[in-house]
Amino acid sequence: MKHLHRWFPTLLLLVLVGGLIPLGLRQLARTPEESRLLAGLMLAAYVAWPLLETRVTLGETRKPTADRDGATLELYAVTRTATALLAQAFVTLDASPVVRGVGLLVFVSGVALRLTAIRTLGRAYSHRVRLPDASLLVTGGVYRKLRHPAYTGMLVAHVGYLLVFPAVPALAVFALAFVPAVLLRIRHEERLLLGSFPGYAEFAASRKRLVPWVW
Repeated sequence: MKHLHRWFPTLLLLVLVGGLIPLGLRQLARTPEESRLLAGLMLAAYVAWPLLETRVTLGETRKPTADRDGATLELYAVTRTATALLAQAFVTLDASPVVRGVGLLVFVSGVALRLTAIRTLGRAYSHRVRLPDASLLVTGGVYRKLRHPAYTGMLVAHVGYLLVFPAVPALAVFALAFVPAVLLRIRHEERLLLGSFPGYAEFAASRKRLVPWVW
């Protein structure tokens, strides 16, 4: 079981990329010609995204079991994967090239924010909820305004993705499962940090979770 726990992110990465390519090619074939280039760019960008995080994903196989994660990664990752694959598996709603172009820009912005947050955290970042050394508390960069910019980037990226591929099942899973899974993971993570991480209460009191000045 511990072996599966360590390898789960990598296995899900293979499922995600392995499913996106054939489903995406079929989706492109039924995309209107005037939007096909934008849809193709979006598909290529989404496939490239998890590959850019491969180092972190594979790093999980070398880390000790994260008992405090509470399986929040499994819920979060499975609903993310389902959202991405369902957007390719089903016929999408009509979307103009302008809407798809905006979606692609939103996606790139979200991924850029997430990758910046991961790079800012450095070795303190983990796919699973772990309690790093107190000296690793990061308060600068994108963490000046937000407690969880990596999650913000993840959600923003998928809003953009679904503007390009607005399949109803994917939209439903995103709204009803993926977003709640992210919020549940944040609540779980913050309970652990507030109870065990010196200085986190002061850090949390001075910045919002996902949206500046809102929440």
